[in-house]
Amino acid sequence: MRAEIGDIWLVTIPMLEIDKNNDINVRLQRRPCLILDDGRGLIVEEDNRNFHVLKLTTQYDRYKRKLIKDWREIGLAKKSYIRIEMPIKIEQAQFDRKIAKLPEEELLSVYNEVYNIINTEALEKISRKYKDNKKETVEV
Repeated sequence: MRAEIGDIWLVTIPMLEIDKNNDINVRLQRRPCLILDDGRGLIVEEDNRNFHVLKLTTQYDRYKRKLIKDWREIGLAKKSYIRIEMPIKIEQAQFDRKIAKLPEEELLSVYNEVYNIINTEALEKISRKYKDNKKETVEV
């Protein structure tokens, strides 16, 4: 089963931690995540190998969290919030299992919130500059 936009999946995410000796360790964390982009370029740019997801949490933060309205009805075990401030990139292999599907109206609301936080104009400029530089390198 392939993950789709609007699905909520349990995902394995590597987390970097620095211990008291300043050594960097990788810890794997399994988190529920909302699929925001399946590679179509809805968040940054088209990339058919990776997905962009938003982590879910049970911790409330007025600025950075969006309540999932009917969390119980869609199949979540606890009152959950979408962490809209930090889309992360993951690969298909990191998906474990599908948990739920966010209703379309709520998904559109999440996109509006994400676009209000992300400076899409700056991302477009960076993307164009990168593509232009890449063309120059190839043409040489």
